[in-house]
Amino acid sequence: MLIAAFETTGRNASCALIDETGRLIVERSEEKMNHLKDIIVLLDRCFKIAGAAPGELTHAAASVGPGSFTGIRIGVTTARTVAQAAGAKAIGISSLEGMALEASDCAREAGIEYIVPLINARRNQTYSAAYRLTDDGLKLVLKDRQYMIDELLNEVKGLGERVLLTGDGADSYLAVIEETLSDGSYELAPEEARYPSAGSIARLALSRLESAGGYEELLPDYMRLSEAEQRLKEGTLSKRIRGEL
Repeated sequence: MLIAAFETTGRNASCALIDETGRLIVERSEEKMNHLKDIIVLLDRCFKIAGAAPGELTHAAASVGPGSFTGIRIGVTTARTVAQAAGAKAIGISSLEGMALEASDCAREAGIEYIVPLINARRNQTYSAAYRLTDDGLKLVLKDRQYMIDELLNEVKGLGERVLLTGDGADSYLAVIEETLSDGSYELAPEEARYPSAGSIARLALSRLESAGGYEELLPDYMRLSEAEQRLKEGTLSKRIRGEL
């Protein structure tokens, strides 16, 4: 068994291979927002390190969102194409859960049970959730959805526990976080574990083989309409195009 995993929802694309023994190979781009150019190059590097060939793939997994709309489309499309070409099954993984898993070792080392991944959705908005570390893995304790940052931080305070904050939303809204949460009630994940990685997507996919389906079943999870879709829904798209808004 061999799984290829793709993470393109954040700033840096990454690709991973994992087999049934848990042997994991991860390659990450150092260039920001260059997913389309880099993703197949990264996959090729993984195959060369593993000494494997694309035809050996049994599964392709992708981080399906939330995150960068364009990035999500690139990752999902790549995974679908790879799965179709290899005759492999496909698995979709939440980018928020992937980020929580990426930071989980740091949380354990710090003695923190709760992990809150934040993705900057701009205009004081974030995609987020909260997960609790258990002996059986991550348990969702705060629904994964779009939050205003103030709303999210109030929910975090309601947990009544120290939390580990991770993701680019923690960077973008750090000033608000410092004003809202008391000292000692939170920590920031270290930079090396703060951002999305295909390694965590691969590990989650390995634990979710029963959820695998056909490549055509792998779909994005944007969590909200794009700006163009929202304007179309509101009937203001044509005005935007004409420069009236």
